[in-house]
Amino acid sequence: MNSTAATLVIRERLRQRLLPHEEPWRCQGEYCGGCLCDGCGERITSAQASYEVDFAPGVTPQSVRLHRRCFEIWLCESQQQPLS
Repeated sequence: MNSTAATLVIRERLRQRLLPHEEPWRCQGEYCGGCLCDGCGERITSAQASYEVDFAPGVTPQSVRLHRRCFEIWLCESQQQPLS
C-alpha cells in the first residue's frame, strides 16, 4: 500500500476510534512478522520494521502494532485530527 492510501485508511480508523488519538505510553520497535498492521490492515512481514505501541490504562485499544511507515503517519494524523 502506498503512503497516500495508508494515510487515508489511518485517518478513517482514527475517525472511527479504531486507533487512539492519545500519546503512546511505550513504543518498541522490532522485526516480527506475521501479524496485521492496525494502521493500514496489511500483513507485517519479518523483513519489515514495526512498532508495538502501548497506551496508558483506559485508552482503547490498549495496544496496536504498526508498520514503521504507518507509525509515522499515525503520529502525524493523530495530532492533527480533532476528536469529535
